[in-house]
Amino acid sequence: MTYRPVAASRTRAAVVVPIGPGIETALDTLESVDAYCAEPHQVIIVDDHTSDGTYEALMAAKKSNWTVLRNERPLRLERLVHTLCVAFRHVLDSTTCELVLRLDQDALLIKPGVLSEGLDYMAAHRNVGLFGVYEVDYNRPRNWEGHRRRITQETGWFRRISGRSAFYLPFLREAERRGYTRGDNVYGGAYWITRACLEEMRKMTALDPPYEWHSALVEDVYFSIATVAAGFEMGHFAFPNGPLCLEQGGLPYPAAQLAASHAKVVHSVDKGQNTDPASNGGMTARQFFRRLRQSQRPECRGARQIARAVNELALSCRTSGLLRIA
Repeated sequence: MTYRPVAASRTRAAVVVPIGPGIETALDTLESVDAYCAEPHQVIIVDDHTSDGTYEALMAAKKSNWTVLRNERPLRLERLVHTLCVAFRHVLDSTTCELVLRLDQDALLIKPGVLSEGLDYMAAHRNVGLFGVYEVDYNRPRNWEGHRRRITQETGWFRRISGRSAFYLPFLREAERRGYTRGDNVYGGAYWITRACLEEMRKMTALDPPYEWHSALVEDVYFSIATVAAGFEMGHFAFPNGPLCLEQGGLPYPAAQLAASHAKVVHSVDKGQNTDPASNGGMTARQFFRRLRQSQRPECRGARQIARAVNELALSCRTSGLLRIA
């Protein structure tokens, strides 16, 4: 990784976004952060050594509160843990931010207030180090069985005697000693993680995984294990009452319905259910949310103006029967 540390920031929150190939989606997601984060914040971007012009586009669009880091080689999804560790170490080394909002490239902010609400939650739950979609999905219980099987396979006796046990095994043991259930996690499409938690992770080397880490564990489960091992709890701050409304393969509801709800962060906006023009009045979900942002002047970001813009943009969905708000 190559970057030059910058002067420590006085802001309280940072937004971390790992970026792969895709100029349009990268810039659009970052634009949503700029549009809806009025609070002082730093944006830490880690480009995965892209070769399609994405890195160059990021540098051309770079704002004063952005830091653009770049992997020395593509790490891809298989080593997203490593990419995020680069960003998290940078937060600790080069900012004084107390809280990090981590976003996927296919996630979007769709309303203001996300950073302030995260800071308020952190202040009220000092024992929580990682929070987001935890206890339930937006409409169903969560299922961790697949993650549990992978953890058991990667840390079993055969791996241990062959010297290929997963790097996180010591963290897993400590987490289980503290009551962790295998597979338990805060979903990774978007979540908050505290500086205090990251500092404890660094002390136990969880932010320094080797390249050959003998694992295919997804990053949200890895950081959930590390959170509990570091002495913190996980917390739920998502639907039905919190600001995150996430689905892994598409959107939970059509874009207009999400815009009219209390959701402030969505995920999987580019493919899957409820992302196509047929579900969104002739626009893709990303186009809908972009148009919503563009309809709001900087001085008109209050709830009343947002509600008016949603009503105008959702008209075609309502008349076609696509929009039904419970």
